[in-house]
Amino acid sequence: MTNAGAASAALNGSMPKPAVVSKTSAFVSTSLRRAQKLCGHYCYPSNLSKCCACEDLRPIADGYECYVDGLGYTSTAARDDGYCPVCNTKNYDRWMARVSRETEKKRLEDAERERSEAERALAAEKDRQNAVEKTAGRVTYSNGNVYVGDLLDGRPHGVGRMEYFSDSDDTAIYYEGTWAQGKHEGRGKKKYVDDNWYEGEWMDGMMHGRGVFHMNEVDILDGIFEEDEFCG
Repeated sequence: MTNAGAASAALNGSMPKPAVVSKTSAFVSTSLRRAQKLCGHYCYPSNLSKCCACEDLRPIADGYECYVDGLGYTSTAARDDGYCPVCNTKNYDRWMARVSRETEKKRLEDAERERSEAERALAAEKDRQNAVEKTAGRVTYSNGNVYVGDLLDGRPHGVGRMEYFSDSDDTAIYYEGTWAQGKHEGRGKKKYVDDNWYEGEWMDGMMHGRGVFHMNEVDILDGIFEEDEFCG
């Protein structure tokens, strides 16, 4: 096959491809996963239906906009600067650096979420222990929420009303209705900010069964809900 023919075949995705593309960078040697897209070319696995080049619909130009520290936005980027390292192997170092940053960011976010969840769980258990001897009455929680109603083992259970003062409760203002082991269960009404509210059946803390979700005077969902989703 001539060089011109090989280039044409490669562009059309008809030449055989190896299973992976490997590249050594500094002390790192790795193999990149790749997937064949609808255009016939190979690209890093993603939700794109075509490879980076075929997805790029920008007009052909001498330069492309990019941000440069100290300069701001310039038109000095190459067309394939943002392509994956399968479509542009020169992007391997930049790609791996971005993956490393995103992985570390996610790790920190997960650690912070787990820490917050652990703190909330510890506070909730202390609140439960403080109310464990009550069968009914008023309970003020450490996060500012106030409950008045029936209790079992320190948790709302039976009929009661919770006034929410915590930002972690989906902007809820109050819930009034029946409870089971600290969760909405049976029938009740929950009101949110902006005059949104749901009234109907609940299961395991979720809208489940027949109910009405009022978003405004025009948008009203009246029907069957399953696990917080409106089914019609």
